[in-house]
Amino acid sequence: MIMRRGRVFPIVLTALILGIIVQSSCSSAGAFNLANDQQGGGMNMRHEGRDMEVYYSVQAALSFVNMFLSVLLLGIYLDTYRRIRSEFSLSLVIVSLVLFSYALTSNPLLHSALGFGGFGLGPFAMIPELFSCAALLILVYVSLK
Repeated sequence: MIMRRGRVFPIVLTALILGIIVQSSCSSAGAFNLANDQQGGGMNMRHEGRDMEVYYSVQAALSFVNMFLSVLLLGIYLDTYRRIRSEFSLSLVIVSLVLFSYALTSNPLLHSALGFGGFGLGPFAMIPELFSCAALLILVYVSLK
């Protein structure tokens, strides 16, 4: 086993702190530049830029935590696959790679780096990240048990 159960909480806390630091440094560099206050396509909805920045900042931090947890799961499942060599453990490796890909591509920092801004989802932009973070935490806990 790669790590013991007692070490998961400090590692997740460290990942969250690093995610917040990276997100805040990117945010101060203008990564969440919501140049036009009109969001939401043709719905003519107006949002304050700072409100939107808070939601996308939380989403970015959660995305970094999810990326870290996915890499942690990948290490655990690769170790299991090396020992057991079963198709099921190989499928768990693939699932952890897919979860990492989801966390990477859902990060708003990547979106703004590629030239796409926020679309006026508000708090609903970060709800999928909360659910995937909860699922990844459960998977890490069960995998280390």
